[in-house]
Amino acid sequence: TTLFRSWLWAEQRRLHQETRLGIPALVHEECLTGLAAWQATTYPTPLAWGASFDADLVEGMAGAIGASMRQLGIHQGLAPVLDVIRDPRWGRVDECIGEDPYLVGALGVAYVRGLQSAGVHATLKHFLGYSGSRAGRNHAPVSIGRRELLDIFAPPFEMAIKDGGARSVMNAYNDIDGVPAGASAELLTDLLRGEWGFDGVVVADYFAVAFLAIMHRGAADRAAAAALALEAGIDVELP
Repeated sequence: TTLFRSWLWAEQRRLHQETRLGIPALVHEECLTGLAAWQATTYPTPLAWGASFDADLVEGMAGAIGASMRQLGIHQGLAPVLDVIRDPRWGRVDECIGEDPYLVGALGVAYVRGLQSAGVHATLKHFLGYSGSRAGRNHAPVSIGRRELLDIFAPPFEMAIKDGGARSVMNAYNDIDGVPAGASAELLTDLLRGEWGFDGVVVADYFAVAFLAIMHRGAADRAAAAALALEAGIDVELP
């Protein structure tokens, strides 16, 4: 972590002193089971959080994770995962909290409060319906009705925004009935900002903007994909 901090601070000085606008970087990192850096502390998997039913413990853990990130100069953490488990074959189940939307939401709120108490923005992911993929395949299409979407998949995100004050949301890779989440103004603008009043930052999951062209085939090229994502409501492309 000392090497990471030295490198990061040197890079921030370079950006501030040597680039045209002099604006330092907004730094993000994975932090689901602790900061993803060499020699950083690793904590239990989210499945264990769900098994504990202990929101206070999760909040304390997230606070400790956030403190280590803040010390290094990291501004944004790419967690928690609020996908509700629907099919145990799905390959990202080990990143999830559980099968009950309320439990996922309650512990998600705790994680957000803990991380953000240290001054690190939490990022809710993956918005929306990601874990409902066909046959449990990652990135696979999702075919669900609006009621299932809003009753099962949406509540943890709504709770983490309204009760936890989450500052960032990350789109999902999947499509829902043929519309990619990364190009869905219905999800990223109408529901998220219009109905829930979210006023934070929407970030793309890694390469999700490019995937609108190369995976979903909904855009002729990456420039067109960027336009779709921007119009839908994505503010920042990661990475």
